[in-house]
Amino acid sequence: MSIFEDEIKTKIGRSDTMGTQEYLLDKAEKKGIQKGKIEGKIEILRELGFTIAEICQKLGMAKHDVEKYFKGA
Repeated sequence: MSIFEDEIKTKIGRSDTMGTQEYLLDKAEKKGIQKGKIEGKIEILRELGFTIAEICQKLGMAKHDVEKYFKGA
């Protein structure tokens, strides 16, 4: 096993490591799911009439991060 694979094994805590491509795809999928959840929460709060400041407070996010979702809508 290569040093790289040993390091991946240590970082992800699995005894049977997956290949690099599978690991990166898994990580990207999890990141996409998390982003979708945040977008969904922002959209619901927006539809309920909350201001950007209120949304930031409720979600614990910075204003610039919330505003980028408004720009994409």
